[in-house]
Amino acid sequence: MDETGARRWWLRIALAGITGAVMAPVGTGAMVAGLFVGTAGLAAMGLLAGVLFVVLLAFVARVAPDESWFGGGGGGRVCWAVLVAGAGTALWLLGWSVSDAARLGLSESAVLWAPMTALLFALVAGTLLRRWYLALGSLAALTVAGLVLLRALAVTLPSDVERRAGGVDLDSLLVASVPGYAVVPDQLSWQLVPLDVDPRTSPPSPYVQLYPVQDEPDCQVDQYQTTYPSGPSCEVERPGLFFVQGPDSNAYVLRVDGRRLVLVAPKAFDRAVLRDALLGARATEPAGSFTATVPAYTATSVSPQGTVFTPDDRRLLPGARRIEFSTRTAFDGQCTYGALECVVESPSVRYERFEDVHAVVRAVDGREVTVLGGLAVGRDVLRTAALAAHRPSDDELRDMLPAERASGPDRSPLGLAREVARTLFG
Repeated sequence: MDETGARRWWLRIALAGITGAVMAPVGTGAMVAGLFVGTAGLAAMGLLAGVLFVVLLAFVARVAPDESWFGGGGGGRVCWAVLVAGAGTALWLLGWSVSDAARLGLSESAVLWAPMTALLFALVAGTLLRRWYLALGSLAALTVAGLVLLRALAVTLPSDVERRAGGVDLDSLLVASVPGYAVVPDQLSWQLVPLDVDPRTSPPSPYVQLYPVQDEPDCQVDQYQTTYPSGPSCEVERPGLFFVQGPDSNAYVLRVDGRRLVLVAPKAFDRAVLRDALLGARATEPAGSFTATVPAYTATSVSPQGTVFTPDDRRLLPGARRIEFSTRTAFDGQCTYGALECVVESPSVRYERFEDVHAVVRAVDGREVTVLGGLAVGRDVLRTAALAAHRPSDDELRDMLPAERASGPDRSPLGLAREVARTLFG
């Protein structure tokens, strides 16, 4: 190896870097322009840019040919040019995508990306130098640059909590633990139920319902109709009047003027009271509707399809023992419209009661957290929860949020880079 070659290896890789810094963006721009013509235009412009890139690098390969493993022959120079152009362009495109995903801002100014592009192609050319320590140094520099990009990408990757949040603003959430209550899982808001309640199952309905249906022989019941209790056993008290028992509810059925009236009640409802209520059923408005007198219940919905009776004791309603947290980004201190009662307990805390629920509202850091509970939840419990409201920890969010949606792996280069970044840097 002559002394001139020893002095010119740096010129070889510098010229390769400059050529790459010019041709990589020019070639990419030409291919984008070719897209307006169609697939044929894209292929033609890509081929033209690739050939020009290789030709220019083949001329660069004439500099210090003895410094390359491929030598100074025509075939060797072309092979070297193809490797530098291909590997350099692939790494350039991947690095561009990763830096943008990592929000480094390199692509926003030519002052930043042009020298970075030149350095990249110079290092790729450096890995093909004959001197092992120069080639190894170039490879090490490329590896370090790649790890730096992956580390920056890892910082921007969403955590498992953020991926499960589904777009919910986690910074706006306020939560609190309540003794004797557990978090309802798979939710996008903080909800609590008593420990003796399974949030995954629906509690028995507390409502009494009266249905007019088509008449059939006594105890002939279609178990697939929601009108009747499921899985019933039947007892005929007299022709035209029978009692149906189900696992969660019971019903009396009465034949009236060629039709059936079915009165369904919760399992714990007194049978004699249910029977007397059905025997006193009567027609009402609108036409085709029926009603009855059900002790401790009030008809809240009447139609020809059926009448619904709601317990007068609102503590029996679904959700009466449930607690829910919600947050507003501003605190105005005003009572909520429609509240039956509003008590300002302090400048930052007020109590509100509605027909079926009540709440304690508290100002926290310029926001308003509302702790809403059914009427079976004590007012002091709501107040304690509101005063303890705080930003949730990651563990609390994991208890609350739905499981991450299963999705197919992202096999794109950027997707694979994200997986590598997550594996290496968490």
